[in-house]
Amino acid sequence: MGRPIRALLVEDVEQDALLIVRELRRGGFEVAYERVDTPEAMSAALGSQPWDVVLSDYSMPRFSAPMALRLMRDRNLDLPFIIVSGTVNEEVAVDALRAGAHDFMAKGKLGRLLPAIERELREASLRAEQTKLKDQLVISDRMASMGTLAAGVAHEINNPLACVMGNLDLMARDLLARLEKLGLAVEFNDVREELDDARAAADRIRNIVRDLKMFSRPQEDKRGPVDVPRVMESTLRMAWNEIRHRARIVKSYGQAPPVQASESRLGQVFLNLVVNAAQAIEEGHAEDNEIRISISAATNGCIVTEIADTGPGMPPEVLERLFTPFFTTKPAGVGTGLGLSICHRIVTDFGGTIDVDSALGRGTTFRVTLPLATSELSEEVPHAVLDRAARRRGRILVIDDDPMIARVVKRTLSADHEVVATGRPTEALERVTSGERFDVILCDLMMPQMTGMELHAELRKVDPAHANRVIFLTGGAFTPAARAFLDEVPNQRVEKPFDSNYLRALVNDRIK
Repeated sequence: MGRPIRALLVEDVEQDALLIVRELRRGGFEVAYERVDTPEAMSAALGSQPWDVVLSDYSMPRFSAPMALRLMRDRNLDLPFIIVSGTVNEEVAVDALRAGAHDFMAKGKLGRLLPAIERELREASLRAEQTKLKDQLVISDRMASMGTLAAGVAHEINNPLACVMGNLDLMARDLLARLEKLGLAVEFNDVREELDDARAAADRIRNIVRDLKMFSRPQEDKRGPVDVPRVMESTLRMAWNEIRHRARIVKSYGQAPPVQASESRLGQVFLNLVVNAAQAIEEGHAEDNEIRISISAATNGCIVTEIADTGPGMPPEVLERLFTPFFTTKPAGVGTGLGLSICHRIVTDFGGTIDVDSALGRGTTFRVTLPLATSELSEEVPHAVLDRAARRRGRILVIDDDPMIARVVKRTLSADHEVVATGRPTEALERVTSGERFDVILCDLMMPQMTGMELHAELRKVDPAHANRVIFLTGGAFTPAARAFLDEVPNQRVEKPFDSNYLRALVNDRIK
């Protein structure tokens, strides 16, 4: 069995075409060919199937090589185009090569035909691969830019959202206290419910922003223990608009110790698989379709995540190419064909596997298997274990360049402590160096005049004890330097928008 080649022969003489086909077969090719000799026939042939090479006579009664070359270029086809002509005029040959032909030879001298085809097929393959890599770089750059933009937007949302949530908490607390004091708690129960609804809506926004921050950093490759159910829950929230009109979500989460991975990259994998599962199901009749998510521990010490849909499934010929870069079954402009190949690369890079089980008529199941983490999952101090009552009245320094945040933190803590708030880190540093003492310093991480990182470095020089008392308030450490800093220092950090009760309990717990 020879090497398959699909040759489009632009030739008006059948015998000459057969001579070329015989030469190709002599060279070890299994030839599938079509002969055309008019512009209409060539246009139809180019649209009917993909071709590996075009071999063209130079001059024909109704057609010519230059015309054939223009037709091919009009379709943006990068195919080897070799002119095989009865007579070769050097000037004509040079003009044809300048126009885009890859080679030019005489019909009676086909000794160069096979080497020329071999060479041009190699070069065409290299050009195609370079084009694919270029497209992938463009897409990656676009995704990185969108990720940076999303992270910045999430950071900008966090400050006003923290103010909204903090003031809602204070309103609910103060209102309840006053109503109970006046004996009107029952009469104003509807107002309390309205505040509770507003607070619940703010919580939903907070979850969306946190999910957005996680998914906006796909370029990060920081490895460590990752909570798989937590990442999956974030994924489902992000993909909910794609899912809601197509299928019900059915979840089955077993005991799942953390895996060794990158949270943002694993989220990228899950998001791609969940969206693909949703898009495999037609919109409407969501109650009749399911996307089943299961997470469980395997006997080989790995965590297995399965994403199954009740869509139409895939035939074997699609399954064979599913993880091939740029292969897609989606319409033009909908899919790039990169999603599953990127998922495969990410999962294998984590030391895991990704496989698929599908057949026409019985849906599709993707299975991601990942090794367990080599260290424990670090978590924030649980709210329940904190001592919520203040042992004594302490002194708290709040540093935030956003006046709304500084005010809401001051209101939150002032009932239990003396709170000094400033928007200027230099003023805070002056207070400490002049001898003022604080039990806790709540400091924003990213500020224009002086960052929390720079303030911490100065405090370590002048008063290491106060440096250890800093708790960082961060709306999203979206710069590499900030993320590296938070990884290096032992200081606790609280993400904006914070829970007021948690912040108050955390501060109280620090004051002995």
